[in-house]
Parts: sequence; C-alpha cells; structure tokens
Amino acid sequence: MNQPTNELILGIEAGGTKFVCAAGTGPDDIRAETRFPTTTPEETLGRVVDFIRSVTR
Repeated sequence: MNQPTNELILGIEAGGTKFVCAAGTGPDDIRAETRFPTTTPEETLGRVVDFIRSVTR
C-alpha cells in the first residue's frame, strides 16, 4: 500500500521541439505544469530553472 506523502517530485521531458516540466506528489496529484518550445540552451534551461524555483518556494 502506498503511503501519502507531501514530498514533491519534479519531472522534466526534454525534446527537440518542446520541454514539459511538472511537479506533484504522484501521478494523481500534479500541482504545477508548464510547456514551452525548445530554443537556445541558455533560454530553455533558464525556463526550467525558473519553474523549479517557482514550485520549491
């Protein structure tokens, strides 16, 4: 049996045309999600870092 948790799990799907970032406590509790196009490495990774910071405050 799975025990409920408040531990946040972060997921990042990195593709050639888009990135998807999500945060939640499990598959039935996604608390935040964002999608954006893949651009330059600096811009794309900057957006990933911004997302992580926004959900871990």
